[in-house]
Amino acid sequence: MSAVVWIAIAVLIAVLADRAGLYAERRGWIYWRRRKPEGAPSSVFGEFQTLLSPSYRHVAEEQQRQRTSRHEQGTGADPLGVDLDAGTVRLHNPGD
Repeated sequence: MSAVVWIAIAVLIAVLADRAGLYAERRGWIYWRRRKPEGAPSSVFGEFQTLLSPSYRHVAEEQQRQRTSRHEQGTGADPLGVDLDAGTVRLHNPGD
């Protein structure tokens, strides 16, 4: 067989393997190209990455902090217009 035939066969096998991987990913069996793993498998990889690159731990901790942190409102008057101490509620007209 010539080299062109072997190359064509290799490309065909690669395309079929990619299609099989995408099918398995849609079924939820594996992570192939479109979805990223979450949970335990990614944390195992993260531990190996930490051994190879210590700065990775800082990046992973910062990403976790950003996912779990909440954004605080600025100080001052209550944005909802509710003053529990005084027992009053202010209603704001959105057209103002």
